[in-house]
Amino acid sequence: EIVHRLLQHTDVKEAVVVARKDEKDESYLCAYVVSGGVFEASELRTYLKRSLPEYMVPSYLVEVERIPLTANGKVDRKALPEPQDLVQAGNEYVAPRSETETKLAAIWQEVLGLSQPVGIRDNFFELGGHSLKATQLVSRIQKQLDA
Repeated sequence: EIVHRLLQHTDVKEAVVVARKDEKDESYLCAYVVSGGVFEASELRTYLKRSLPEYMVPSYLVEVERIPLTANGKVDRKALPEPQDLVQAGNEYVAPRSETETKLAAIWQEVLGLSQPVGIRDNFFELGGHSLKATQLVSRIQKQLDA
């Protein structure tokens, strides 16, 4: 269903969706897309949200030059790149401006398991966030900021 929706987008030539697990053994979806135009992860995510429930929208949308295939012509899932450290946000990094923003950025970075710093213009979902991680985020914010 997800691949079908992706292929209906005018800028998507090929697509494959893979269920992966992160370092905490939590499952997430990752879509690999061969684009026929300009690849905009946020625009593609918005497009998917119009026709799919939130849990079916991939945490990562990764542009690849081609979908790798095995000798049998099937998708070579092992040859697809790990998405964790791929930066998807098209935003230029803007550092936190206050102590509160610095704390929030650190919490985001921890919850998302990112090695690069999180800026104030970054989008939680474009960095690999999903509804389960959003729940964890809210819990950690409440603990750390005594909200």
